[in-house]
Amino acid sequence: MRPLTFATGCAPFLFRGGPVGCLLIHGLTGTPHDMRRLGEHLAARGYTVLGPRLTHHATHPEDMNRSAWHDWYLAALDGWQMLDMICEQVVVVGVSAGGVTALLLASREAVSGVVSIAAPMMPMTDWRVRLARTVSSVLPFVPKSDPGEQLESERLYTSYPVWPTNAVVELTDYLRHVNAALPAITAPALVMHATEDDTVPLENATYIYDRLGSAAKEKVIYEVAEHVLTDGSVTPDLFARVTAFVEKVTGPADQAENIG
Repeated sequence: MRPLTFATGCAPFLFRGGPVGCLLIHGLTGTPHDMRRLGEHLAARGYTVLGPRLTHHATHPEDMNRSAWHDWYLAALDGWQMLDMICEQVVVVGVSAGGVTALLLASREAVSGVVSIAAPMMPMTDWRVRLARTVSSVLPFVPKSDPGEQLESERLYTSYPVWPTNAVVELTDYLRHVNAALPAITAPALVMHATEDDTVPLENATYIYDRLGSAAKEKVIYEVAEHVLTDGSVTPDLFARVTAFVEKVTGPADQAENIG
């Protein structure tokens, strides 16, 4: 039996601050650690920040093959409900598949704003994704790119070294569900992406942006070849833009005393 614990440094986090909350959602096969630096940045500016661990993440890749997409959504919904109980306003922020979850939350809950970072939404064309549905019953994992090819700027990113094939199949089903919900999103939205993202092509950002029902929406495109923008070369600018967006849609973080 495997130890019942999280991977080192990958536990959920909560930073208590003012009455404006930020829910930070990591991506598929990722961990809360991938959003922690952004969380620390927002917390230092007075926001209450929660980074939940999505179901079957930060443990073992085998666990993810027992997941359905609604398990990931419900874990994020738990986080939303906790913040909603202690905060007056909540902004949801997600990276990669966490952006998909943030968008679904924004279509169903009274969020003050939503930030989607490098999120997929169009049909996935990577050969490993196409292979997953065919072989998921007999091949539980397919490899990610050679670790030697990992960008230096993304080495802080923590995730499983493989794609659990059933989880990838669930993600493709998840995208179809959230795609249909995009017009129902009316909260202010910020869509962020990189021009040379080889995991989720840039076209996904335009696809999401064009289908959002939000009257107030922004799109920020970085001229870099990165996917995990929360731990990349553009991180300082991204953190500043996310913070500015949160302040714009909620007001200054220091308008009230910190939550006890």
